[in-house]
Amino acid sequence: MTGSLSDTLLATMEQRRGAIAPWLGELQGQAQELFRREGLPSRRIEAWRYSDLARALREDRVADATPVSAPELPGAALAAFVNGALDDKASSYGKVGAVNLRTALGEKNSPLASIIGKVYPQAGHPIVNLNTALLEEGLALRVPAGKKLDLPLHLRFLWTGAASDGRHLRLLIELEEGAEATIYETHDGAPSFATIVTEFSLAKGSRLTHIRQESLAAGARQAAVTLGEIAEQATYHAFYFTQGAHFARHEALIKLAGEGAHAELDGATMVADSRHADNTTVMEHAAPNATSNQVFRAVLAGSARGVYQGCVKVAQAAQKTDARQLSRALLLSHKAEIVTKPELEIFADDVKCSHGATAGELDANALFFLRARGIPEAQARALLIEAFFGEALDKIDNEVLRESVSLSVHNWLSTHAGEASHVE
Repeated sequence: MTGSLSDTLLATMEQRRGAIAPWLGELQGQAQELFRREGLPSRRIEAWRYSDLARALREDRVADATPVSAPELPGAALAAFVNGALDDKASSYGKVGAVNLRTALGEKNSPLASIIGKVYPQAGHPIVNLNTALLEEGLALRVPAGKKLDLPLHLRFLWTGAASDGRHLRLLIELEEGAEATIYETHDGAPSFATIVTEFSLAKGSRLTHIRQESLAAGARQAAVTLGEIAEQATYHAFYFTQGAHFARHEALIKLAGEGAHAELDGATMVADSRHADNTTVMEHAAPNATSNQVFRAVLAGSARGVYQGCVKVAQAAQKTDARQLSRALLLSHKAEIVTKPELEIFADDVKCSHGATAGELDANALFFLRARGIPEAQARALLIEAFFGEALDKIDNEVLRESVSLSVHNWLSTHAGEASHVE
């Protein structure tokens, strides 16, 4: 970490301590001291070996003149963040009972105040500590027991123009027993440096569907962490889509804390040019008879770099665990790079755990079959890539959300058709 950047961040932390809520000052002070000791993550930390944030923040950002527009999701309740600030006038999040983070944390004994920093705690996590110490904005959602939200909540993060300085945001989501909700998260534009930490807590029998879509500009630098705890018979179903950026990393750190809990993670990465995209997951099975399934797919073109690190931890008490993890990658260029690091840490003896990873080019026979029927090469490649992602997209139950993600896949293929039409 460079001295000037370190000093700037630490000075800002001092200024913001307790600003969002006075009682948070102690938590923020602890995070500040941890950050003062550890600093920004670099490749010296094993978990960050393939994604050097400190270096990315020192580098000049790639210019991108592409106009940025905010995606729309008809009928959804909207939380519109513009350059890191929640725009209440443009938002409608109140329709599903969500509240501004300042309101949610106004009193120390308020319901949502009790979970901040308490969901699957990560005392030594550099981004969580940085985010906690610099916390300034966010949103909180609490769904009462037995209630199913009729509308999805669209969390829209838009970064535009010269005002797109980095901000540090926190999302709190709590589903009480038997509750259900759908969250649609979109990220567009180019923050100079932003961190976003999401904490979700799922009570017995609840269900959260989480679609996370990153369409960041080439110069963006963003690090995000999703922390979750899943109770007995509760379900977390997520789809993470990213197109990378100058630096883009998303971590999903999930604890299956109750018997019969289930987590389903599907990821799709489409990275071109010299962009960087990192998907890192830790799935901790802490209770018996819990299940998890992770499938991450990546397509890389140009000199792009993709990273997938997936760790499954099975505690001694977590007998009858069924955990599966798979990473598949297609390389459209000899300059593109994929780093895959699957891990299993098993301390129980009655489990079913598996992991696998594949990387290669498009199937030459399938490509020949399509071209022999008069389909141009670029179109044939696009069809095969869309089929590669098809299974993951089909798992998105909401038709409107599925179409939105499918459009992003189609737009990427259209933009990079020339590059994807041959292997360099």
